[in-house]
Amino acid sequence: MNKLLTTVFISMLFLLQFTGQAQDLSRNPKLQERISQAKLVEISKALVLSEDKMKALTPIYKRYETEKNEITFPRQGRLLRTNPDSLSAEEADKLITAQLDNAIKISTIRRKYYNEFKTVLTPQQVFKLYKSEAQLNRKVMQELRRRLRNRTGK
Repeated sequence: MNKLLTTVFISMLFLLQFTGQAQDLSRNPKLQERISQAKLVEISKALVLSEDKMKALTPIYKRYETEKNEITFPRQGRLLRTNPDSLSAEEADKLITAQLDNAIKISTIRRKYYNEFKTVLTPQQVFKLYKSEAQLNRKVMQELRRRLRNRTGK
């Protein structure tokens, strides 16, 4: 069951990366909800939370996810695929500035929700939540790389 959820989660995030319409999750609330649910299942397992704690955490986490999903990464894929030497100084500057701006936005959201998460979780559990998110993101990136390699035959 865990493998199935992970596969579904990774597949959904993969689709988000490569479909123009899905990049704006507000256009696809069902997909946004499924991704959020899959993340919550993984976080619940990582934090070993009771049902009551999960009920209290879920609305906070969904708001947190919604705010994070509102940040657009229009050139993120390009940044990962581009040879830096092929960019003009202006193009490189724009890509880096956009990436830094988004990092600030995400950091601001995380700081804002830290206090809300602490109403349900201990600081150690919030730490684990952020760590779980990072691990989920790493899994998604590994899966994306694997699929890209399979697609290109490298």
